[in-house]
Amino acid sequence: MATFSELITNVVVKGSISTTSAFYTDALIEREVSNAYRWASAFHKWPMTEYMDKSGVFAAGTEENSYPNAGFRTDSIRILKVGDDRFRKIRFEDYLIFREDENSNTEKVFSDYGRTIYINPNCVSGTIYAYGQLGVSDFASSSSTSVFSAGEPEGDEAIVEKTISNLKPKAGKLQESADWENKARVKLEELWKRIQAEQYAYSPKNKGMFERLDCVEGEWYKDKNNPLQWS
Repeated sequence: MATFSELITNVVVKGSISTTSAFYTDALIEREVSNAYRWASAFHKWPMTEYMDKSGVFAAGTEENSYPNAGFRTDSIRILKVGDDRFRKIRFEDYLIFREDENSNTEKVFSDYGRTIYINPNCVSGTIYAYGQLGVSDFASSSSTSVFSAGEPEGDEAIVEKTISNLKPKAGKLQESADWENKARVKLEELWKRIQAEQYAYSPKNKGMFERLDCVEGEWYKDKNNPLQWS
């Protein structure tokens, strides 16, 4: 589990960064590690940055609500509940049409525009449970870790490589800078592919309750499409 201090050390060692050079100050290296961390954390919608906030309160009759957490990334709230009720997210244009045409409808829908959440004001009041993507904060201390540190060390490696990329232009090494950034991008893409491969194991709960029957041939579709059914 790499800490902020260890990331800095890895940058210096792996990138052959001379800390005696006037343009490679400790403050500069620390700043570029933080910049690289923000870059890597926003590279994809990582499951490590998913967050559920329940600090907001929805009052019936009040349509516009601020993002309940200032750290939420814009347009990232994908699931929203008020109390025990889950609300369906619809396009903002469709939400406006819905409110114009059916202004007394109590359907549980919401949308957002910019950093404002629009919740159908005809619904009951309650705590807002917002599920979205949280932006990362800067490292608070030398022992702070990144969102990748617990289980995705290749993410920390990408932070190191992106930091080196950010620092190389200071020494006029533009091609090296591009090469290091490419290495960081490749690592993050490989990590993303692995995460996506794991997520394929999730099966939808709204799968049909009954199996499909071919009424013409009198066979279950799952058997009909199984080439080994008679083996």
